[in-house]
Amino acid sequence: MSPRQSPEPDQAAVAAAEAEQRESQQRIEAGGIPLNAERRLRELSSGAGAFTSDLSVGSFALCHELGLAPLAQVMGSSIYQVGYSQTLPGMYAGGFMFELDALSEAWNAVRDLAFGRLAQEAQHVGADAVVGVQISSGAREFSEGAIECVVIGTAVRNKNREHGGGSNPGKTVLTELSVPDFAKLRRAGIQTLGVVAWTSVFYVQSWAGGARGGFGMSFMPNQEMPEYTQGIYQAREAVMSRVNAQAASLGADGVVGVRISHNIHGNAQNGLIMSFSAIGTAIRESAANRFTAPKMTIDLTEGAQ
Repeated sequence: MSPRQSPEPDQAAVAAAEAEQRESQQRIEAGGIPLNAERRLRELSSGAGAFTSDLSVGSFALCHELGLAPLAQVMGSSIYQVGYSQTLPGMYAGGFMFELDALSEAWNAVRDLAFGRLAQEAQHVGADAVVGVQISSGAREFSEGAIECVVIGTAVRNKNREHGGGSNPGKTVLTELSVPDFAKLRRAGIQTLGVVAWTSVFYVQSWAGGARGGFGMSFMPNQEMPEYTQGIYQAREAVMSRVNAQAASLGADGVVGVRISHNIHGNAQNGLIMSFSAIGTAIRESAANRFTAPKMTIDLTEGAQ
């Protein structure tokens, strides 16, 4: 071979790389994570290499105080194509209102896939929990109707479990709570059970919308638009009922740190699209899980150094 000629590609290596790409694609389609991500995380679980985390210095130190060993920064991601809704409208006195099933299902599916992959990454490093989970989601301009959800957190392990003293072996708990909030619950004997969340999207059309818009500005009275107010309530009740059902399925006493968001798009003449979302951490009170923080002791006896 001339020095100027490129070396022939290793056909076996090319075939192996193509096979890995195909398997990774199949794993993604099944809700899993790619092979290379799993390989890296398993190496970390065996103690190879340094871990990374998004913990602040204070949170990192607090983890050690709680007996939690940070293992790795873990991530879950999904990009989802929104389909079409075939839901028929529900009539009411002032117009009609119905849930856009395709949109609701898409937002819940993309979040579930992202959290599912976050949990898988945590399990591959042998984590008991993921703390400080941060969520980023929204529509993406590269494809019409595409939405994305990315969740990132720090996987931690209870140090006692390494000696057979841990609880919930094999189960990874996800929580949106910060490390300080997680610590407060643990010291109070309150167990975190996992993240609960739901999104509902409704379409609301008011028969009075056009009439209200027909007045001249100098004659339009101040007034509530009750149909659209009702739409927000309808979306909220749909969301909270699902969040409560998820918490009940985990055996929770309640949900803390609930974050609520809603968006409204459209106009009064053509109808409004209203989305409502809630996410929080399910908890259960359990005195058996109470953690006593270490206390400083100063020896005041005679001759103490």
